[in-house]
Amino acid sequence: MLKEGEAMRGRVEKLKGKSVAIVLVVLVLVTSLAGAWEGLELSIYDSWFKLRGARPAPDDIVVVAIDDRSIGEIGLLPWQRQVYARLLEKLKDAKVVCFDVVFDTPGTPEDNAALAAAAKAQGRVVMANMFSFEQNAGEVYQVPRFPVKQLASATAGIGFANVPQDLDSVIRRVTTVDTNTFGRPFPCLSLATLLTEKGLNPNSLKLAGNGVLYAGDLAVPIDDKYQTLINFWGPASTFQTYSFTDILNDRVSGDKLAGKSVFVGFTSASEHDYVTTPFTLGNMVLGGALPSPGVEVHASALATYHSEGFYRRAPLAVNLAVLLLVGALSVAGVARAKSPLRGLLYLLAIMTAAGLGVYLCWCYGRYWVNLATPVGLGMLVYTGMTAENLVRTELDRRRTRALFARYVPPAVVSDLLQHPEDIVLGGMRVELTIFFSDVRGFTSFSEDKTPEYVVQRLNEYFTEMNAIIFKHGGTLDKYMGDGIMAFFGAPIHYEDHADRALAASLEMLERLKELNKKWEEQGEPLFNIGVGINSGPVVVGNVGSPERMDYTIMGGEVNLASRLESMNKEYKTNIILSDRTLKYLKNKDELPGEITLLGETSVRGMVEKVLIYTVKAGKASEG
Repeated sequence: MLKEGEAMRGRVEKLKGKSVAIVLVVLVLVTSLAGAWEGLELSIYDSWFKLRGARPAPDDIVVVAIDDRSIGEIGLLPWQRQVYARLLEKLKDAKVVCFDVVFDTPGTPEDNAALAAAAKAQGRVVMANMFSFEQNAGEVYQVPRFPVKQLASATAGIGFANVPQDLDSVIRRVTTVDTNTFGRPFPCLSLATLLTEKGLNPNSLKLAGNGVLYAGDLAVPIDDKYQTLINFWGPASTFQTYSFTDILNDRVSGDKLAGKSVFVGFTSASEHDYVTTPFTLGNMVLGGALPSPGVEVHASALATYHSEGFYRRAPLAVNLAVLLLVGALSVAGVARAKSPLRGLLYLLAIMTAAGLGVYLCWCYGRYWVNLATPVGLGMLVYTGMTAENLVRTELDRRRTRALFARYVPPAVVSDLLQHPEDIVLGGMRVELTIFFSDVRGFTSFSEDKTPEYVVQRLNEYFTEMNAIIFKHGGTLDKYMGDGIMAFFGAPIHYEDHADRALAASLEMLERLKELNKKWEEQGEPLFNIGVGINSGPVVVGNVGSPERMDYTIMGGEVNLASRLESMNKEYKTNIILSDRTLKYLKNKDELPGEITLLGETSVRGMVEKVLIYTVKAGKASEG
């Protein structure tokens, strides 16, 4: 029965409900562009590695560890360079030997000569350099530390061992080249090892303008800092590792490392060359392992080059598209949900789908799509919209209680609060039944009575009549002097509104008989009332100013009901109802009284005449 204004009101309410979500979407979008979510994105990226798990490392890359046992047998560091020369003799058939050790101190001529000779004899030795940073006059300078000249000239390649850390001190990528020192691409240690494997020199490195570094026929994806993500194979000790002293003392034959790329570096705790990677315990959600030796980072980078298993970070447009898609789905889902729990379940479904999709992109497409911002947005949207809905619902409940407490009984108010969707509010045309009653001869009754007595008597009468109206689900519109205006069918619509109005009228007459009997015994004047009942479409809503609003009805059918009430004097009856009300009655065979046709009447503004009836207690029969 809800007619005009319903669609517009629904659209306005939906827009209000989504206003908080729109603000949150903009907020997350701005903070995402500002990098505020980067820490969480990094954490989720690390969790993908743990979820995927460690993989068997390629057997063509091994580590020779300068470990605690080697230090115990050979002696405290630094060792004489002849020790490293002896190692190279054992590794004469290795594909490449890469030292993650910086030989930048002068050393003795004999030591340098021995290591240089061994490096030349091996022919495929790569040594590390380091870049340190010094500050002078407020400026930061990059200072290179290279192997001494005699050693540098004996190597097949040199690469810097510096590895960048992200803001959480976790290593996830390697800087492939440095362009500041020589004015041309200078390789990192792992890339220098790759070039040596391929028989290329650093001059073969080409920086393309499309975020790609070419090392021969290998295309390495890089960012604006020349960095590429490392595809870590696993936690510490993933790569086959041999103790330096075991190789040196032939407990492990150097022939076992023939044809392999060998990284020589520190694993001794005393050297503090341990770093945090995505697999390290304590930096992520899914747990992890102990820190990894720095030398394994270089090994992982070389394995990434070999497999061409490069991870690429999704461009801004893709991340924004995912963010907005998840945001839109979250807003739509939470807005449609009929309860916070359903909204939460819907949100969890969206988050699960988003997480699975992002993980599959990472795992199989090696594409790193942001997830923290979409998940964060979804959670904020749910929290914000749910909180806003709860606040709005509570405010609506308070308004409903304040609005209807005067018009309907507490039980109906409670029902309205439990089922707000059943409420018929402003600006709508509703079919219902209108009720008017008036005390006959009240003016003459009150002329010789004190004001206190008149008010007391009216209050007693109104209390009893109002209780009956409420009992039958009626709404009290207003008191008009000694008259009552009520209606049945709003704010909660009843299909049997006409039956309720008629039943209430008959019960009011019966109750008035009981009151009159009591008043007669007390020697008080008696009351006689007339009731007018009409049914039809009326406009119902809150009418008034912001300072005072009344829930009332308007229309020609209201005027007709008032006219019928006044006609009781003419017909000397207590109840007059229109043929329109008769048509609305649902239980005509079980009427609580006998219906008699009185005639017909008309009301100004209405073209058609209306048949009118009266009702008397007793068996129903139309006259």
